[in-house]
Amino acid sequence: MIARRKSRKFKLVEIEEFDARCGYTRCPLPGVSAYFTRRHPSAHANFWRDRTGRLVVRFSCESYVFHFEASRAPGKLILDDDLHEFGEFVAGMLFEWVDEGLDDLPSSYHY
Repeated sequence: MIARRKSRKFKLVEIEEFDARCGYTRCPLPGVSAYFTRRHPSAHANFWRDRTGRLVVRFSCESYVFHFEASRAPGKLILDDDLHEFGEFVAGMLFEWVDEGLDDLPSSYHY
């Protein structure tokens, strides 16, 4: 029997580093964080919109930083009404990222 992966509502595509001070606006949900025990550091994801309405995300923990463009899985924009659900999705990825190791993206990112 072949196991199928559950389809995702959201998609993250890694992009070049961006400067949020240049034309980006904070989202109504500005980000999410994952807090751990002393053994693991805290991780953060911050959310902005560019001038065209795209949602961009910055993952950060210690000296590791990754930048993404986020969309709904079919490629549509994530609306402000969907930000809390998107925040839950990203919080899960942050926990997985720190647990698996900061030098690479979480395994669930690779699909």
